[in-house]
Amino acid sequence: MLIRPARFEDIENIYPLVMYYANQGALLPRSRESLAAHLSQLAVACDNETLAGVVALHRLESHVSEVRSLAVAPRFHKQGIGHKLVAYAVSQAELLGYHKVIAFTRQISFFERCGFQPVARETVPAKYFRDCIGCPMLAHCDEIAMERVLLVPVSSRNPAEYPASLH
Repeated sequence: MLIRPARFEDIENIYPLVMYYANQGALLPRSRESLAAHLSQLAVACDNETLAGVVALHRLESHVSEVRSLAVAPRFHKQGIGHKLVAYAVSQAELLGYHKVIAFTRQISFFERCGFQPVARETVPAKYFRDCIGCPMLAHCDEIAMERVLLVPVSSRNPAEYPASLH
């Protein structure tokens, strides 16, 4: 199973997978145009040339990113592909210098196994004001906010964040 950045030609396979879960209410719908516009955020899992899954890593704030649009094709369930996609997204977040990754999900135990912990929604105001306000599910939202705090290399920290003994 290969996990790689998505390519433009992948959109024709990503779109029906995302919409399969959107039609079940498990994901928010994404248009082909939206997928193309955010192609750099997407990664795919491929079994030879067959799309097995997709994940997006979306920037919310300068040091906060979000795992979203995580979907695994039904025939590839129970093979660890979702976990591999999340691990790939988290590794990309680390490379990009993010301090934490969040997810809004109903799959709490899955994300806990991926190293995420539940947090109050209010701790992620950028997500709320950017995405939740316009969501048709807002009044009935049952998703849980989860976060994974990343190890930030000391060299990328603001000196004001160092312990006093290091100044």
